[in-house]
Parts: sequence; structure tokens; C-alpha cells
Amino acid sequence: MPPGGHVDENETPEETAQRECREETGLDVEIIGNAQEDLFAANPHEGKMLKKPIALLHEHIPANEERGQPAHIHMDFLYLARPLDETQTLTLLEEEGTELRWFTREEIEALDVSTEIFSNVKAYILSVLPG
Repeated sequence: MPPGGHVDENETPEETAQRECREETGLDVEIIGNAQEDLFAANPHEGKMLKKPIALLHEHIPANEERGQPAHIHMDFLYLARPLDETQTLTLLEEEGTELRWFTREEIEALDVSTEIFSNVKAYILSVLPG
């Protein structure tokens, strides 16, 4: 799974994505998004434009007795990001998983959606990778 988590109070979805990347991977990232017309250009005190996510998901999350969580719905904002500094080291937050690594396109294509990756995660990763 890519890094992710819940939005904190007074935090935008893209700020959440940056914070979760830093917490879970040790990487400081820039969120990449499509340019939009700045509807606040004349009145920046009214607000700001947010970056467009590459996808918005409505996911059915089953109950998890181990975590004490009932079944619920997740609304996910998916963003592309790039490290601010290419020399940063990946550092896994151990509460989040057991492994963290980079994948080639071919390695992602070879992952089994029944045991190694969620099908929607594989699909959106492959949809944005070159090749």
C-alpha cells in the first residue's frame, strides 16, 4: 500500500498526503497536480486552489477485529508526489507495515491482486507510470 492516513483538523488533503509520506516513509515530498485556473487570484484572502488528485475513491473497508474497527467507508484522495531531495532514505514506520521498497513497472505488473496488492492500487499505479 502507498502511504496514507486520515486528514487532521485544519489540514488540506494534500497537506495530509505530505505529512503521511514523511511519517510513514521518512520522505519529504512535493505533491504533483494539474494546474488549474486560480479562481482566488483577485482575492487570495478568500481561499486558495488545491491540487487535483489523480483519483477519488469511495472504498468499503471491512471490520477489523484486531484493530477494533467496525466496517466503514473511506473517501480517498490519491496524489502523485516526488521527493524534494533525491538523496533521502526510505524509513518505514513499523506500525504501518513490514516492508517498504521501490518497484519497477515490471515488478508491479507481476504482483498478484489476490495476495500481494489491492487491484485498485495496482490499476492506478500502472495508469500513471510511463510505459
